[in-house]
Amino acid sequence: MNRLNGKVAVVTGGNSGIGLASAQRLQQEGARVAISGRSQKTLDEASKILGKDALVVQADVAKLPEIDKFFSAVSAKFGKSTFSSSTPGSPSLLRCWIYGSRLRQSL
Repeated sequence: MNRLNGKVAVVTGGNSGIGLASAQRLQQEGARVAISGRSQKTLDEASKILGKDALVVQADVAKLPEIDKFFSAVSAKFGKSTFSSSTPGSPSLLRCWIYGSRLRQSL
């Protein structure tokens, strides 16, 4: 299916578990995917799974400068993001959503 063609999905915690599964599903639906995570090892593994078209950024989204780094990389590769997803329990979901919303408005 390609219900998400032309859309850009940002997934925090996309390096493993539910986040990685979400990123894979979003790709299957046609979205271009950007993921972040803290562990470079699992990010490297996720990168192999998602392929070269995915943007993979090491970032701890509990830290504002790293959110900035992540969304700057998303903007540089894809332009504006269409929607964001965060793994359950992430204390930074609201922070990322607010930052992503401001970024989209500025583009």
